[in-house]
Amino acid sequence: MSEEEVIKAISENFGELVVESKVLRPKKVSITVKPEGLVSIATFLRDSLGFDHPLGAGAIDYPAENKIQMVYYIWSMNRRMLIMLRADTPRDNPRLPTLSSVWDQMNLHEREAWEMFGIVFEGHPRLEHLLLPEDWEEGVYPLRKDYKLPER
Repeated sequence: MSEEEVIKAISENFGELVVESKVLRPKKVSITVKPEGLVSIATFLRDSLGFDHPLGAGAIDYPAENKIQMVYYIWSMNRRMLIMLRADTPRDNPRLPTLSSVWDQMNLHEREAWEMFGIVFEGHPRLEHLLLPEDWEEGVYPLRKDYKLPER
């Protein structure tokens, strides 16, 4: 299955939930989806298209656009292809469904995005601090672009 065929399969099954899809280069595809389609599209990627190996995930802060984008990196061992599955959420109330129910390995990546960017992952089994101290000030997210280091 080619990159274009992967995009076509997702578009045919989830057309209204796909915001943008494109081939970035050979064996690398980017798909941006609406938050409400994240779990169903991730499940389809895993069960129907063989994207069986989550490599990681991270967030990107876009303050000028008032959004935070979550990016999941999903690899297919058989196809030797990478999908960058993206979903945008409003910066002032960032909420996305968890993908830890699809790939358990996303648990830690989502915990990191929660504490560093403030994204609440609905349905996540354990949103608690991973890297920051337990007494870290609530509502302060150190990887957002407007974060200021405390004065010494």
